[in-house]
Parts: sequence; C-alpha cells; structure tokens
Amino acid sequence: MNIVRQEFKMTYKSLIYYTIGMLATGYIFLIFFKSFAQDTEMLNKLLSNFPPEFKAAFGFADVNLSEISGYLSFIFGYIVLFGAVYGMKLGISILSEETRVKTADFLLSKPVKRLHVASSKLAAIFICLILQNVLLYALILPAASAAADGDLNIKIYSLFSFSVFLVQIFFVGTGMLISVLVKKLKSVMPLTLAVVFMFFIIELINQSLLDEKLTYLTPFSYFKGSDIISATGYDPKYLAIDIAVFIVFTLLSLMIYRKKDIRAV
Repeated sequence: MNIVRQEFKMTYKSLIYYTIGMLATGYIFLIFFKSFAQDTEMLNKLLSNFPPEFKAAFGFADVNLSEISGYLSFIFGYIVLFGAVYGMKLGISILSEETRVKTADFLLSKPVKRLHVASSKLAAIFICLILQNVLLYALILPAASAAADGDLNIKIYSLFSFSVFLVQIFFVGTGMLISVLVKKLKSVMPLTLAVVFMFFIIELINQSLLDEKLTYLTPFSYFKGSDIISATGYDPKYLAIDIAVFIVFTLLSLMIYRKKDIRAV
C-alpha cells in the first residue's frame, strides 16, 4: 500500500494536467456545437479542409456532425488521442522510473519482491486511469446534454467515454513492455509521443489503403465513432484484441522485469 500511495503522489500532477486538457478539449468543442448544427453549410465548408484519411482516423468521416452523436464522435477522437499519450507515458514510466532517477538500488534493496513492486505500481496506474475517466464521464456529460438540449443518447455517450479507457490500457501494456526491453531510457515523453503517433500514422495509412490487416495493428481503429454509432456497441473482435494485448504485454513485462539485471547506481 505504501508503494501505491507513493506512486500516486508521484503521478497525480500529470493526472491533473492531462485531465484538465482533455476536459478543456471537450468543453471548447461543445461550445460550438449549436452554431455548427444550425449552419450546416458552414460546417461542410470547415470539414472540406480536412483530408478524408484524417476525418476517418478521428471517426467523423461517416457521421453527421450536425447531430450530437456524430459531433461527440469527432470530439472523442481528440480526447482518445490525448488519453493514449497519457496511458503510454504511465506505461513507460512504471518500471523505468527508478532507473532513470537513480533510486532503483534503494527500492529493490528493500525486503519486497519485484512482482509486488511492479503490481503496486500498476495498481496506482489503474487508480489514475479510473479516476481520470470517471471525471471525464461525469464532467463532460452535463455539457454534452446541454448542447443536445437534453436529447443525448446516454448509451452512445457512455461507449465513447469508455473507449478512452480501453485505448489507454492498450498503451499502458505496450509502454510497460517497451520500458523493460529498452536498456537505457533517459526521457519518457519523446518515446511516448513517437510510439503513439506511430500507431496513429498506421491508422492514417489504413484509412488510405483500407487494408483490414492494418486495422488489427492500431487501437485507433478498434473503437471508431462511426462504428459505435451504427452498432450501438463495440466490435467484440477488436475489444478482445485490445484486452488481450494489455494482458499479454503486461504479463511479459512482469516476467522480464522479475529477472532483469538492474544496475545499481
């Protein structure tokens, strides 16, 4: 419990910053919804400036942005991207932080097994992600309902909101595996941004080539807004892949971390 508490203390500031940024994104876009809904011509003119691949990657190529469900698809495309960066940052940091700040020998010399250390850190990450997603759901919901004049499909909204968490756990598992495979990691953010945008670029390429094989490679394809609206749910296939990636990558990370030779300072 002490490790969980300490880990949360070390990460709560970034939790606040990212959550505020994601909330601000939702609020700012929702402010303009009624103007866009009333002026379809202006909306179409604005959207014509975006390439088709970009619109598809953010889940608003095949939706009606003059309707609140389609507009939320557009908004959550950005929120998911921010959430992915945060999840990746947490995943890479969890097992590499002590090595980077040169406190690994202090922590691992304590009478605590490595798996206990890693599982405690993972628990702290889940506390951060759950807290963040509860706040996002609860605080964006009133703004979305007000923008829709009360005509909001709560199930669609809930599916959009929960997809942020599902994408985040994909990147947490991926980040953990990368952190135990990289021998020397000086900074988290450059690697975090590189990996997240690599997956996003794969999604852009996928939208250009329309190759189903590429769809399996990036979580940005798993929970597309247009698919959620049409099916009123997630595709079970992609949901299973997302959860499987997190579980498998996390278990592999713990196995490697357990036997990894960590140099003393």
